[in-house]
Amino acid sequence: MFIEAIKSIKKFVFLLIILFLILILFCNSVVLVKGYIASGKISSQNCQLLRIILFGSSDTPDGETVSAKFSLLDQNGNDIAVIERSWPDSFLAVDFSTSERKGIINYFPEKIYGTDSVISRKHFFIRKSGTNLIPYYMENRKCLFGISETEQSKMYDAAVFALNPLSFLYSKKYTVNLSLCKTAVYYGIFIENGKLILRKE
Repeated sequence: MFIEAIKSIKKFVFLLIILFLILILFCNSVVLVKGYIASGKISSQNCQLLRIILFGSSDTPDGETVSAKFSLLDQNGNDIAVIERSWPDSFLAVDFSTSERKGIINYFPEKIYGTDSVISRKHFFIRKSGTNLIPYYMENRKCLFGISETEQSKMYDAAVFALNPLSFLYSKKYTVNLSLCKTAVYYGIFIENGKLILRKE
């Protein structure tokens, strides 16, 4: 009887785990579908996403570091957040994820990190740790890149979709390398005609 009871409990626990996994997959699918639909409802605009100024590099006992200031900007050019600090390594780079639908591409900055070489897209999944940018513009189910509350809600859904690994068929990864940026000069990362552009302000 005792052995039969143990077997019944194991079956019940196994069934609960299966149901829990199905529930997670269902909820994740709902989020992805909602984000996919939202991606086609946001008008892609030419705007500046980031303002960057490099302060320089220095040698430390742990190696070389690069200091800089990054400003995240909304579509009107207003500051959402400002990040000023140092990162290990010789250069800096910024990773982006996209949501793409109906020819509309929306870019969402994901991470700033240090690198010791020029980065290409193939290195995206082996990048070093850095500063996660997502919490700076995603809060209370709104993406602060948008202007109106309706736009912020749609952009939030699109961003969740873009940043989800399961949306790889409709999302791409891009890296903007800052190794050629000069110190004490303001640069911007812009969306221009559906492409990411790095240039002086």
